Amino acid sequence: MDIEALNAQFGIENVLRVVTGRGGLTMIEITNGLATALISPHGGQVLSFRPAHAAEDLFFVSERAYFEAGQAIKGGVPVCWPWFGPDPQGQGRPAHGFARIWPWTILATAQEPDGSTFVQLGIADDEHTRALWPYYFNLLIEIRVGTTLAIDLITRNAGDRPLRLTQGLHAYFKVGDAGEVAVHGLSGCRYLDKAADGADAVIEQTGPVRFDREVNRIYEAVPAELSIEDPVLKRRIGIETKQSRTAVVWNPWVETARAMPDLDDADYRHFVCVETVNTASEVIEIPPAQDYSLGARYRIESA
Repeated sequence: MDIEALNAQFGIENVLRVVTGRGGLTMIEITNGLATALISPHGGQVLSFRPAHAAEDLFFVSERAYFEAGQAIKGGVPVCWPWFGPDPQGQGRPAHGFARIWPWTILATAQEPDGSTFVQLGIADDEHTRALWPYYFNLLIEIRVGTTLAIDLITRNAGDRPLRLTQGLHAYFKVGDAGEVAVHGLSGCRYLDKAADGADAVIEQTGPVRFDREVNRIYEAVPAELSIEDPVLKRRIGIETKQSRTAVVWNPWVETARAMPDLDDADYRHFVCVETVNTASEVIEIPPAQDYSLGARYRIESA
């Protein structure tokens, strides 16, 4: 479907339009008086969200990010599904699953009574997905753009056997200086330290999470509300989660960032990832004809 046809079906006058974006990819632009947002159907990915009161965007997107078919876009909120992390079976399939590099279909748009804007995108299984993951499914992402941003990732088991998966909303939050940032809400939680030398170490968090080296941690038994304190941008980012008891906190720091071709060397200073996930011991099993919804709501507050 071309851009003109997409706008005829899904455009909302003076609020939502479908455009051709970077790399020739189709994008959804929203400006509704409460906020602006940019959504990429490639990957089903929110790339930008800025409420009207905010001085800066909520999200970081690398200037060197790949905007092309078959590549993940570095920034915004990539969708990790149906596995989080490396291929769990070691078959050479894409890290973090295939959803973040897949073309999603625009299914619905609407303007809500409260002034927010609703967008629904989806993927249904076909011979291409089943070659990577041999299950029948419908995957939806529902996005609500208002004074806050809400994202719900909904998996529907369309087959006759249980689905087992891990997944995540891999949010890259824009910050003034990662070295000055503090992540609150995880004190007392145990985490698996994926950046530790040798075997993964299990450690209990004491106080806020801070960044002065590479951080790559899977926290378990986490509360439903976390926050990021950013004194440089003078704001606090609130994160409310639904049906997630694990969280990943990540920043690549100097050496790992240098090894990533889709990051500038200094980019590690400008984002931290606090990811709403089901991973590690939190493997989700969905019975036939049932749904599972992983959700996050983000807000920006003055510090």
